Amino acid sequence: MKTVSLAAVTEALGGRLKGAHADALVTGASVDSRKVRGGELFFALQGRTDGADFAPEAYLRGAVAAVASRPLPVPTVVVEDPLVALQELARWSLKRMNSPRVVGVTGTVGKTTVKDALEAILRSSGRRVSATAGNFNNEIGLPLTVLAADERTEVLVLEMGATHKGDIAHLCHIAPPEVGVLTAVSPVHLDSFGSLEDLAAAKGELALALPDTGTLVSPAGVPEAATGRGRNFAQRITFGRGPEANLYATEISEQESGLSFELHVRDGLEERSVEVKTPVFGTHLVEPLLAAIGGARALGLSPEECAGGLARLRRTGLRGELYRLRNDVFVYDDSYNASPAAVAAVLRYGMEGARRQDRRFVAILGGMFELGAGAREYHREAGALAGEVGVELLVCVGEEALWYAEGFPGKVLFYEDAEAAAEGVEGELRGGDYVVVKGSRGVGLERLTQRLKEKLALV
Repeated sequence: MKTVSLAAVTEALGGRLKGAHADALVTGASVDSRKVRGGELFFALQGRTDGADFAPEAYLRGAVAAVASRPLPVPTVVVEDPLVALQELARWSLKRMNSPRVVGVTGTVGKTTVKDALEAILRSSGRRVSATAGNFNNEIGLPLTVLAADERTEVLVLEMGATHKGDIAHLCHIAPPEVGVLTAVSPVHLDSFGSLEDLAAAKGELALALPDTGTLVSPAGVPEAATGRGRNFAQRITFGRGPEANLYATEISEQESGLSFELHVRDGLEERSVEVKTPVFGTHLVEPLLAAIGGARALGLSPEECAGGLARLRRTGLRGELYRLRNDVFVYDDSYNASPAAVAAVLRYGMEGARRQDRRFVAILGGMFELGAGAREYHREAGALAGEVGVELLVCVGEEALWYAEGFPGKVLFYEDAEAAAEGVEGELRGGDYVVVKGSRGVGLERLTQRLKEKLALV
């Protein structure tokens, strides 16, 4: 955020100053009183708690003022709705920056992988980049990401999540993108969207928000609703695993150092290729990496620059981490979150690793949340797939995970929660096992994997 006076901020938000110095300088924003830094505004949001209760703490930590819906016993910018004010401040601040190019990233799986990969490519090529931290991809996190951007930022890479119709359109209003990257459309949040077609249309809000001069990057076979039905763009870049796409991969392999593949770039009748080597694990990550390359290409980067950036990629934690424990037990930890498509991808990846190394295949699966009326059948199908790909021991964690067992033909262990699984699964593992871990965020499987790391660490 470009430093600005409190008076200017108050005017931009249509607020009223109470007990504050109009010429005080504002350097950023925070919604967490424990993390406020000097010069920031503290937005007193209403949630499970009233943010106004924490305004004195934020002020003592250096906040210039609180932004609240009523005057507080600290300097206050009084507005009608602090959340709307946060979003409007981000929109206003973005207009005052030096015209950064905005890339919006959405999809049902792979958003963070795409964001991490695109950020790595851009940084490697010398661009000044600001990107979503962690999973700050909602109506609070996105404006905070915008406000945290340095005024010299050249590219702003923003994850855009959605649980309801209109969410992505709203995020695009706050930070209008010129490039949209759609990772995939697969069953997730169906308790909110109702059907896959409605979900596709919700993701299509990103395409609809692009200007006529914009670029859409999307899978080759994605539903038309997800591409903003009827929209025309200056450019559409498709990716996939076949030559019908503008970007596709062949010769996909994985070694101890990570993934490698041959990247093919097709522009009209012309095609070129370049080898990509990246220190991440999981052949199912190839398509998200292609999506990131598409975003970089839309910004004018060459295939060689893309390959160079991916060679330096580091992923956000709990997403595709491969490590070895005592007794030669291999663990592929992709426990951050889960959907039917993501669980299927991890199971197929685990099958490749277990067969290649001739190991017993163990799957630790937490329940998948927000799947609506079809939740039981999605779990049952995933359990059946686990049997088809050779899982010998299926560990189910959480109440929903019991449905996996209805489709799985082999040995099943059930634990009520991650803590119980952490206690019990250790004694079930054998030397040489190949273990994959996947589950929805609310299951908390990272507690299980951390326990395994601590108790079975190599010495």
